[in-house]
Amino acid sequence: GGSRKCSTKIWDDGDDFCLFEEPRLASRSNAPARRGEQTKQKPEARMPLQTIHMTLENQRRVKELLQELQGQELAPESEVAGFGEEDDVPDYLDDEQCWSTDREVSDIMPGLSADQPEHRIVESEVSSFAVHRLSRYGFDSERCRTVLRSCNGNIGASLEYLLLQCFTERYGEKVNLSATAAEASQEECLEQRQEEAFALQSIYGEKFIERIQNRVWIFTLEMEYLANRLSKSEQKSSCTANTAKQTSKEICKFYLQGGCRFGSKCRFRHELPLNHPLKPARSSVDDAHLKPNSNGPIYELEVRFPKENKYPLQAPLVAFYSTNENLPLACRLHIAEFLFGKALIAAESNEPVVYTLVTCLEDESEISKLLKNTHHKYSVPPMSLLATPSEKLQTESASGSNQVSKGTLNFPPVEEEEVAEEEEEDEPKQAVVAKESYVKLKKKLSKKYDVQAKSLYNENVKICMQFRLKKSSRHFQSMLHERQKLPAWQERETILDLLKSHQVLVVSGMTGCGKTTQIPQFILDESLQGSPSRVANIICTQPRRISAIAVAERVAKERTERIGLTVGYQIRLESVKSSATRLLYCTTGVLLRRLEGDLTLQGVTHVIVDEVHERTEESDFLLLVLKDLMVQRPDLRIIIMSATLNAELFSQYFHSCPIINIPGRTFPVDQFFLEDVLAMTRYVLEDSSPYRRKTKQENKQNGRHKRTAFEEVEEDLRHAGILEASDTVRDSDPDQKLSLKQLLSRYKGVNKMVLKTMSVMDLDKVNLELIEALLEWIVAGRHSYPPGAVLIFLPGLAEIKMLYEQLQSNALFSNRHSKRCVVYPLHSSLSSEEQQSVFLRPPAGVTKIIISTNIAETSVTIDDVVYVIDSGKMKEKRYDPSKGMESLEETFVSKASALQRKGRAGRVASGVCFHLFSSHHYNYLLIKEQLPEIQRVPLEQLCLR
Repeated sequence: GGSRKCSTKIWDDGDDFCLFEEPRLASRSNAPARRGEQTKQKPEARMPLQTIHMTLENQRRVKELLQELQGQELAPESEVAGFGEEDDVPDYLDDEQCWSTDREVSDIMPGLSADQPEHRIVESEVSSFAVHRLSRYGFDSERCRTVLRSCNGNIGASLEYLLLQCFTERYGEKVNLSATAAEASQEECLEQRQEEAFALQSIYGEKFIERIQNRVWIFTLEMEYLANRLSKSEQKSSCTANTAKQTSKEICKFYLQGGCRFGSKCRFRHELPLNHPLKPARSSVDDAHLKPNSNGPIYELEVRFPKENKYPLQAPLVAFYSTNENLPLACRLHIAEFLFGKALIAAESNEPVVYTLVTCLEDESEISKLLKNTHHKYSVPPMSLLATPSEKLQTESASGSNQVSKGTLNFPPVEEEEVAEEEEEDEPKQAVVAKESYVKLKKKLSKKYDVQAKSLYNENVKICMQFRLKKSSRHFQSMLHERQKLPAWQERETILDLLKSHQVLVVSGMTGCGKTTQIPQFILDESLQGSPSRVANIICTQPRRISAIAVAERVAKERTERIGLTVGYQIRLESVKSSATRLLYCTTGVLLRRLEGDLTLQGVTHVIVDEVHERTEESDFLLLVLKDLMVQRPDLRIIIMSATLNAELFSQYFHSCPIINIPGRTFPVDQFFLEDVLAMTRYVLEDSSPYRRKTKQENKQNGRHKRTAFEEVEEDLRHAGILEASDTVRDSDPDQKLSLKQLLSRYKGVNKMVLKTMSVMDLDKVNLELIEALLEWIVAGRHSYPPGAVLIFLPGLAEIKMLYEQLQSNALFSNRHSKRCVVYPLHSSLSSEEQQSVFLRPPAGVTKIIISTNIAETSVTIDDVVYVIDSGKMKEKRYDPSKGMESLEETFVSKASALQRKGRAGRVASGVCFHLFSSHHYNYLLIKEQLPEIQRVPLEQLCLR
């Protein structure tokens, strides 16, 4: 057995370890006396002996552990007690500690010292588990063992010592605390660190662990590209062994009998012959712990803040941990040094850097460069790092006492990382997935939104206290002064009073009145001034992702805080919120998804549905659900916000609830139509232009299919000479069907050359050449209007790409010689970061041009827009009953949408709006409002909800 071999210290490779039901008991007091005695006979086992099969590496570690335990058993009781006290070692360093290298001793950071350890551990007492774990950060085993002895076996302290020594040798004096950071208070730094931890927890969820509060942060990473890259070398190295195994033609007889203890290392084949009648019996022994981990290796980013570290004014310690044995140790240290360099750069500008570090590890190109360097000084055994154990013992014996010598580390006892966490198995356990019924799944979804009343109350107390302190700050008061200038502020008291007496309120406000940003803050601020038990929890829906993000960031800025604290947002596949979030901006689909698992919106006090005038399928369905929810939740308050004057329709739907109209705050906007644009730009249509109208012969062939029966009879009589042609035209006739003579009678006072161009122009197409000519007229400055950004509305992504490429071929917009313009596309398929670039203000003398779909019509407000070019077209979903499917069709905008697009100009100064359709088309042919989407699309998906 293992105990007998341990007592004789004779071990053979490949031996098995046997565990008995009743192991031999031994006490520390009489252990030395029994050492020379003959081994007693083992008691009779009550169960069959269990044999543990281990690899040679695991056997070596167990032997070392048993030898270590035997050495402690032979030690005197006083020594054992002393070492027991030393096991309670701190995880971080104390004040004024430093270390010595080959050069002079330097004060690198508060928390390091150059003294020898006060208590020294004998070399055999250094845990092999601690050495193995510390080596996974990239340091060689011998160096880890030496530092662990000097640090009394504490893993956290040893890791910080090695990292500081490694980073100091690479970056030198940059590691030192700057003068600005030295003057900052530790309390402010801790507060900023806690805010960042809240934000990181909301972003990464369970992948972020704060192992020690304000001290150690752990990020679990999924670096598939790194695993795939390293697995190739592993496959090459194991190719020879696999080939040898495959050449063996003999089948393992133990495998046929039910199980082979050698597993994958067996020299024989583990497979059934073709004529074998029986399958191998399933082994009764649970050997799941012997199988390799199927979840893959672990990659972790560890961020440590030593004592008195003033992050974000000072760089934290960064380590890269991995269980992938194919990843060289040197590469792990190179990755850690690369990340620490990023942290030093961020510390100079006093900015948080942890999110950036995680993003850097996702950059495959940068990490691949670091993998090429497979050598590092600290990944190989040192020549002489610290005094060797033999030298320490000689010094101790010469002095005759346990005096402390110079040049060692001294770590005062403070709180410690749990030993179980330090020596736990690195490989994650395989999760057991059980089949669940639909009812159980619904219950699980509802539990997701359950919040304990005690924790919620404590969080509310903290939020109320922070708000009261914030109100006296100068920055908050300046933002409040700007908010009070908005028209929505004048209706603040009215809105709050109506919400106390009514369950539903409809707010109608023109563009720029501040209803989206201010009304949620009115409700939140009033609740924060009252009792913590009555703090509001508000959800505000937006029709698009970009609007949810932009509005949330604007409101967080007005409240002088970071996004993700009391104000957050949640869109598909992205969530920035925390347990302190009380105002959440989200897309309509996110709220509908929550209603699937939380039918009563538990914990939510107010629901604000914005931009309901767009009449999207999801917003209409949400109003239907909320109307039913009002009966179950009489305490729930619902605010409906619309940007157009159709508020009466929504008021009637919610039982004639009150309406508040807020005027808009916009400067005067000059409105021009197609005939005005042609006169300004002097645009002439070429004969070969793709935007030219079809000839009369083509119209005769195709026109008969588009006219009504009365129009066809009238046209035939006119051609036969029975009916004289009349110059008068009806208002319902579009310009596309009129001749030049008829256009002259409709547009009296308009230049004949302009009408001639209109008579040959295909008005159903979006003329990109005309838009380019109009942009040249705006940028060249041949007018009296102020400079500003240009916003162009196009139907879809294809037109945006065509215009963007067309502008790049124009010398005025391509910036080949001088940078006069900057062009940004804006559509829903762009990422959130790319969409946010349209809000950047360009340098002086540079014109910003934004090419957008109707996403910028109401959802997004770009403050510096002065010029708006409206193509008059949009794409919407329509159901074709003949095909039995829906399609995206191009159509003219409604008059309400045209007014909304006009309102985008004039936010900061007098603006101009150019409509690329005629004034007659605007007055007589545009519909008043778009048909609701729920009447245009199939409802199968909606019914499934």
